[in-house]
Amino acid sequence: MAIYGSLNTMDLGDVLQWLYLRGKTGILFLKIGDYEKKLVIREGKLRYALSEEPGERLNNYLIKFANLTDKDIENALKISKHKRIPMEVVLLKSKKIDLKKLEEVLTTLVKEIVYNSFTAEEGYFRFEEKEEEIPFELELEIQEMLLEGYARKDELSEIKKKIPTSEMRFLVKIPPTDEFLTLLDLGKSLREVADELQIVEFEALKRAHEHLEKGEIEPLGQIVYREETEEEKEDTFPKLKGEAEMFFREGRLKEALAIYEKLLKIDPTNIDISRKIDEINKAIKIENINDSAVPKLKVSPRELSSLELTPQEGFVVSRINGVWSVSEISKVCPFPPETTRGIIKILISKGIIEI
Repeated sequence: MAIYGSLNTMDLGDVLQWLYLRGKTGILFLKIGDYEKKLVIREGKLRYALSEEPGERLNNYLIKFANLTDKDIENALKISKHKRIPMEVVLLKSKKIDLKKLEEVLTTLVKEIVYNSFTAEEGYFRFEEKEEEIPFELELEIQEMLLEGYARKDELSEIKKKIPTSEMRFLVKIPPTDEFLTLLDLGKSLREVADELQIVEFEALKRAHEHLEKGEIEPLGQIVYREETEEEKEDTFPKLKGEAEMFFREGRLKEALAIYEKLLKIDPTNIDISRKIDEINKAIKIENINDSAVPKLKVSPRELSSLELTPQEGFVVSRINGVWSVSEISKVCPFPPETTRGIIKILISKGIIEI
């Protein structure tokens, strides 16, 4: 069973908590900005993680924390590719690193991938229940990582009060003492500095904030982008479609409908969009559900396990026991009551439950 949704509505902490409490095994895929991340979960514990983001790659961490050189990494990658074995195994066999140090580096990397993901302001996730072969298995407690993740999220909120975007540029008021300040002094934005130094944007924002507090740099402004042309706006079709699908999965039917209708104006012959509009209208037309009504499942547990449900739908379904009312279910769901009612309407329109 695959579950998916938006990090705007169900944040990463809620998703990880759900996986931990259910003792799930599978892969949690995250799409944050231009990059994808993959967290391997087994029996509710985090075992491994991979990230496409430049500042979250194993190569950089081996150089930074294990004193390996670029040449060491290059040679290990060549052997890894030729023999089709993980780079970690190559490094261990060549004695470039010992088992204890490798575990320390991987633990640091995997934790940073998770912590940095907490700072994402928007993104999507998908969880698939399946086994994944990994080169090295860790055993990290999700509960222990949630506190640090939320602390980092709070720290970013404070930083953004003074540095609202990574597109900011700065005047360097002291002689540059490192590569970070040198790049800022060359007029690069924080995003450009992060890309060039292969660090995550959170680290770039944090460093800039520290220099700003010391009076060593001064904001100059941010990059201003021109408005999209009409032709370019049409290219946003996939993005709008993604937003509409997100609203639908979250039970925000009217918001989803508004975007789907906008999409239909862009592409009037799109049959899939027309069908989705009909499906939403069908759910919207379901009469307001009484708080005292008791939802009941219309499908068997076996049928239910084969359905693709969003985490929100799955959570609501898991609380439907033929005894609890809509009001009682809403109280135990981690989202607004109107979202719960919208999800119940979707489940009714899909024939999964009845009132």
